[in-house]
Amino acid sequence: MSLRDGVIDGDLQTYYRSLLEEAGDGEVFVTQSGSYSGVQALGLCEGIRDELIRRGFKPNEYCAYGGSDDIGMVAAAFGIALAGGASFGLQNYVGADSWTRFIRDTGARFVVCESFIVEKLRDHLLEAGCEVEFIEITAQGSLLAPTGSETFEDRHVSYDDASVVRFTAGRAGAAQGIVLSHRAEFYSLAKMAAVYGQRERGRYLQLTPTTDLQGIGMLIAALFRRETVIIYWGKPTTEGIVRAMEQHRITDLFLPSSQMVKLARSDAAAMADLSALDRFVYGGQKVSAEDIMDAYDLLDCDFAQVYGSTETGLLMWLSPEDHRKGDAKVFDSAGVKVPFAGTEVVVQDPRTGEEMPTGKAGHVVTKNPSVCVQTLGYDAPVEVVDGWRDTLDQGYFDEEGYLHIVGVSRDVILYRGFVMYAFDVEKVLLDMDGVRAAVAHPISDAADGEHIFAWVALDEGVQYTEEQLGSELEVVRGPWYRPSRIQIVDEIPDRDASGAYDKQKLRERAEAIMAQ
Repeated sequence: MSLRDGVIDGDLQTYYRSLLEEAGDGEVFVTQSGSYSGVQALGLCEGIRDELIRRGFKPNEYCAYGGSDDIGMVAAAFGIALAGGASFGLQNYVGADSWTRFIRDTGARFVVCESFIVEKLRDHLLEAGCEVEFIEITAQGSLLAPTGSETFEDRHVSYDDASVVRFTAGRAGAAQGIVLSHRAEFYSLAKMAAVYGQRERGRYLQLTPTTDLQGIGMLIAALFRRETVIIYWGKPTTEGIVRAMEQHRITDLFLPSSQMVKLARSDAAAMADLSALDRFVYGGQKVSAEDIMDAYDLLDCDFAQVYGSTETGLLMWLSPEDHRKGDAKVFDSAGVKVPFAGTEVVVQDPRTGEEMPTGKAGHVVTKNPSVCVQTLGYDAPVEVVDGWRDTLDQGYFDEEGYLHIVGVSRDVILYRGFVMYAFDVEKVLLDMDGVRAAVAHPISDAADGEHIFAWVALDEGVQYTEEQLGSELEVVRGPWYRPSRIQIVDEIPDRDASGAYDKQKLRERAEAIMAQ
């Protein structure tokens, strides 16, 4: 395997095995239950592989796994892979109803899990008519009731067979399984490993649950870097993370941007010895350039920011060198393209498919081996054309090649065949003197499709009428862009934890207002 170009010359089972075999008697995992060498971890994985095959598990089948964050969940994910299957985790924060839906959507016949998952799930599966066998394991990865003692060889599959599935709620609230092939998963892992960089005797703090694709992916990427993985136990808190960083001499970790800023500014971090920290990787949320610069100064280590998605893999990044520039414009971007062969990222006009010039916003689209081309349990088409996938984000490239995300293309409004974007409506309103905040989104109309609804908050003492605001939109953008309703409020409600407006909740409010 080459981290430089991401060329896969074997299936993921081969790499999983080789990573643990190369570690040998060296420490690979540190968990709540203890320290595990490569040999010990591989033995647990092989035990689960053998039990699956003994029970009739077939190559390319889907298999669920679930339990607490300990070595058992790592062994389950790896064991399913060694048996030639595609794994999906039962995330603890989702619940049994969703677990049942995931199992039904995949047609999975087996669940590798701890006993508490069986208790939560059994009745739901019976009600749904799903016939499933449970393979119970302990948190330490040992089988509770093996059906035999035979051992088997690893099963090897095609690069393009399913490797792992991540389920999300989706914009419509329907379960959607994002299916990654071995090729796509390997390419994503290699890119993430390269972003963190190689270091001697590194120690990675695993904060994302290993029943989540992102969690297991980052764990494997750390193994690619030949690092020891410290699996955090319990729900992460700022104080708990800092304590683990100090205790285990953590060299690198990942946090969402807002949590990274919170940790950097905490009293716990100020009083702890975090001198082992080499590189802090963050992303997933938008925070201000000032917040990033402040956190960078406080933590005094290399920073890297990443931008991408489960469906597209890692696309852009801000390198440690970018952070050293101290340029607010750079920090306000999603970074430059990850220097990895095979990844293309462009900004296109969604109407024509033509590439947009520098400085002009359009849809961010990508073509690379990480792109997901298959989903489960949701009938919306995958936005892949000739290998190019639309990220559904809006952005533009500046003169230096940095990508700036300015909106979400999911906020498309389709009115009588005319395509409009919430971002365009919001920009016109925000350009008006005295408009402090503006949010636009579609609302449904049974008669003729979607219409625009806009929320506007004004500066103190400023007075605009709905008519004046609508007329400005009509003059600047044209008659189609005049909203059916502009709601002028003191404060626009419904922000999420990152500070962004929750447009789904705003849409529900708007449709209730229109129904009055």
